[in-house]
Amino acid sequence: MIDISVIIITWNSENEIGACVNSLLNNSLNLNIELIIIDNNSSDKSFTLINKINYPRLQTYRNPVNLGYTKAVNQGIKYSKGKYILLLNPDTILKAGCLDVMFEFLEKNRDYGACAPLMLNPDSTVQLSVRSFPTYWTMFCEFTLLACIFPRTRLFGKWKMKYLDYSKDIDIDQPMAAAFMTSRQALEETGNMDERFEMFFNDVDMCKKINDLGKKIRLLTSAAVIHEHGISVHKDRVRMIKIWNKDCYKYFEKYHKNTLLLIWLKINLTISGFVRTIFR
Repeated sequence: MIDISVIIITWNSENEIGACVNSLLNNSLNLNIELIIIDNNSSDKSFTLINKINYPRLQTYRNPVNLGYTKAVNQGIKYSKGKYILLLNPDTILKAGCLDVMFEFLEKNRDYGACAPLMLNPDSTVQLSVRSFPTYWTMFCEFTLLACIFPRTRLFGKWKMKYLDYSKDIDIDQPMAAAFMTSRQALEETGNMDERFEMFFNDVDMCKKINDLGKKIRLLTSAAVIHEHGISVHKDRVRMIKIWNKDCYKYFEKYHKNTLLLIWLKINLTISGFVRTIFR
């Protein structure tokens, strides 16, 4: 039986994928791991490099066009056979023992549907990788910059949770999905990633579905991953801002359907998107 199916989506990731895969293959000799890499029509040497990886349980696929992250992940889930699924970004490096910690936690705690490691910046400082589920109030705080002025208050900074203590394990709403492990059972009960989300909020939606199922999600500080945040996004920043805004709107349309507030959200997303594009 396959213990963990690791799914990596590449798009122009030739500079990152080698270190990521090496850290993965050297991470645990105790687990039966399969590696599934799907390339979203990279224009660089990503697909050539991943086909040179020497690993017996490796599957590689190349999409003829960029299908977006969500559809590519669902492809990987369809091809996978593992008891657990690890979504892993190519711009990550797993620290020693990371996979064992996450695997053992989910094995021993069946009331949890997923877990995530502590994310570290390349300089080993803690990356703020946990958020609460967004609401109209938290978006108001973002648009009015109250969340920037008072980032460590629970009233105004609740979404990005910069006040969170990352020194201990804790149950959370939603971790950054750059490294995110969930059980196949949870996926079967909630459905795979919702393909209405092209690139963003697919992880928020997945965590929301796990939460609504009555399952919990745990941040495990004894498992660590180095993450060079935003590499893929910054390769096509203007397009990513537009997709982020669309996916954000779709999330609120799905979970917080209110005609007037959705109009308000769309107006503010348009304005903020324009500003972010100018100062990108």
